[in-house]
Amino acid sequence: MKFSRSVKPSRQLPITVKRYNTLVIDTHAKKAWLDGKKQPLNLGRWMFYLPREQLKCFHATEGMTDCIHALRPSELQLLNTEAKVGRYTMGEWSLALQTPINRRLAEIWVVSARLWQAGLGPQPLGVVRVDQVTRDGENVGASCGILKQNVAKLPRKLDCRIEHIRDAGVQPDKILSCVRQQRRGYVIDLCSVVGCQPSNAENEVTELLTALNGREKR
Repeated sequence: MKFSRSVKPSRQLPITVKRYNTLVIDTHAKKAWLDGKKQPLNLGRWMFYLPREQLKCFHATEGMTDCIHALRPSELQLLNTEAKVGRYTMGEWSLALQTPINRRLAEIWVVSARLWQAGLGPQPLGVVRVDQVTRDGENVGASCGILKQNVAKLPRKLDCRIEHIRDAGVQPDKILSCVRQQRRGYVIDLCSVVGCQPSNAENEVTELLTALNGREKR
């Protein structure tokens, strides 16, 4: 069996935006309720997945990207710029935790679209806005996420290599989780302290961010 890209699509679909009022997640019991409807929950450190909705949503606090990893530094620890937590500098942690979720959503959309167009990842199907998220009993503000094909329902293939990801116009994350943690041959792990980024895409990300912010105000 050889590595092979799936059929390269001719174009991306227009971005659709789906809105929900409330999302309640219990990270200890690994349960979620979306607009009052109980959902199965696959919990990640930077994002979580609601498989029934095909939704990967950001952990966020007051509009900024957040992380629920046990090693996440406190606000006081972040002041010690010379320190490291895990494999990352405190500066890298600060940058990640100070990134607005709208900005990160735009980056992840571009990354996901490029990986899909190269046959390396599931197709992004749209974005989601959630007006109010409650995490472990605490109101943490709004969040957003991305709708994607369910990898479990896609044809299995061999894992790709790091050069395939770079050739698709994506800069891998610092510790190469996107390469190591593929599922069924698809790149799905995009977020980390220093996560995946689209290469040479600032104009594309800015245009998308402007469009998404415009829709949010409607």
